[in-house]
Amino acid sequence: MPVYSCSTPLALSSELKSAIAKEFTRIHREFTGAPEPFVNIVFLDLPYGSHYLGGAVRENGTLINAIVRAGRSLETRQALLKALSAAWSNLTGQPQRKLVIRVEEADAETIMEAGLIMPRPGDEAAWMAANKETLGELAT
Repeated sequence: MPVYSCSTPLALSSELKSAIAKEFTRIHREFTGAPEPFVNIVFLDLPYGSHYLGGAVRENGTLINAIVRAGRSLETRQALLKALSAAWSNLTGQPQRKLVIRVEEADAETIMEAGLIMPRPGDEAAWMAANKETLGELAT
């Protein structure tokens, strides 16, 4: 947790996907303080004819949907959106006007990862220490 789902028609190389994942992870950590092992990035192909805008096929539009744990200020969430948009555009060359980015919040108590209910923002270190055996290499 969080989960960033990037649906795009762009042909992204594995190197570019890796660069995006690293930058999104860095940005998420910068704005939320969440540990690096919490950040999930998923890339989904969005074939032509699968994305419509105003009833017409949208060409070269990318959708980035993020689900993050609730508890951060509106300013933090908006700064996160702006940083993600700039990073995607800088790394892919796709203009920001072709992006739709959404950050949705979910209560930590309604999210499970590694068979464990997630901690509230700010409680990550204690949660990781208490669950070190279950988390294995993620807790280091």
